[in-house]
This record gives sequence, structure tokens and C-alpha cells, in this order.
Amino acid sequence: MSPLAAGGGQVQGTRKRQEDAWGLERYGESEVLALVADGLGGHPAGDVASREAVREFVEQFGARRARGTATPRQWLQDATLATHGALLGMARTQRRLREMATTLVALYVRGAEFWAVSVGDSYLLLLRGDRLVRLNELHAEAGGLTSCLGFNLARVDVADALAVQPGDRFLLASDGILALDDDEIAGFLGEGDAAAAVGALLAAVEQADLPGQDNATAVAVLA
Repeated sequence: MSPLAAGGGQVQGTRKRQEDAWGLERYGESEVLALVADGLGGHPAGDVASREAVREFVEQFGARRARGTATPRQWLQDATLATHGALLGMARTQRRLREMATTLVALYVRGAEFWAVSVGDSYLLLLRGDRLVRLNELHAEAGGLTSCLGFNLARVDVADALAVQPGDRFLLASDGILALDDDEIAGFLGEGDAAAAVGALLAAVEQADLPGQDNATAVAVLA
């Protein structure tokens, strides 16, 4: 496999603050962990929830990976539960953080395989050839989330050991990316390196100039 390329970025849209967070952790040329979290705007401290979720998840996942026991699927699941617990603990000790919550989607690629975990309604997309597919189910119903970290963790979806093909392009994104349709996302994601793809996607979101545009965050991982 060729070295993995990865990059990320975000725009604030028309919101008063940025409540998305993202992360990239490299463990080698062909091993990377990518994350996007979207703090819930209807709850307190969405910016704290998303930022702390990314930080805690990277730490928890890295510790499990370093021990080398269990499987990547278990690392993702355990890191998700530990992150949820950490957010609950913060909320118990700081009144201003009570009921804070966030989505989380994480992708771990190692060589010719990938694993993923998803909570909430952030997106994990795969562009393979000219076909764009969503790899995760959205935990949302009637305009609200049915599962999130830090408040109501009702469901955690984990994808186990799926094959990476040369040329695959993954995109993790908050729902602010929905300013673009599937064809637009595929077109931007399919061009250039990871940083260029993310830059083009986010520039297009800003140019769409939708009323009430949400925060938009995108992280691309290219095989």
C-alpha cells in the first residue's frame, strides 16, 4: 500500500461559535486515526464536548493500541465508551457543562484494512472510483439525535476490518457539509491531495452561503 495522505479543516458558517472538532493521529506511513466530533448546539458547551471528545478518544485509543491486546474493533469500542464516561465525569463536576453532548465518527486505517466507529449524525463517506457511499448509519429521528456522547449514549456502531482498495478516498464530516449534494462532494473529494480536497469542499460550503449555515468540518484520508 502507498503511504496514506490525510488532511482536515473547518469553517464556522453563520454560527456564533465553532462547536465542531477534528483530529488526525499518525502511527506510521500506512496507519492513521481520523476523527470528527460535532457538539450539540441545543445543549450547553458543545465546543467543550467536541474538543474534549476528540482529545480523550485519541488518548484512550492510543493507549489500547500501544498495549497491543484485543483488536482494533475493540479499541474503537472501548475508547468510545471511555470517552463517554469522561464527558459525563466533567459534567458532574462542572455545572456549566451539564448535559453537554457531541457526535463522534472515527476512522482507523492500517495497511489494507479499515475500522470505524460512529455515534450521532456525523458522516463517514467513501469515494471508490466514481461512486460515493455513506458507510455509517445516522442516529437521528424526527429532527433529533437518538444517540450521542456525554448525554444519551444509546447506540454505538462499529465497522470491523473492511478492505481498503488503492484509490479509496474517505471523508469524515459534520452535518454542515450538507450544504453540498452528493455529486458536488464526490467531485471535490475526487480531485487533488487530501488538503486540496478538504479546502475545495469547505470553500464550496462557504460559497453556497446558505441561511443559518452550520459549522462544517471535513477530514479526508486518501489511500
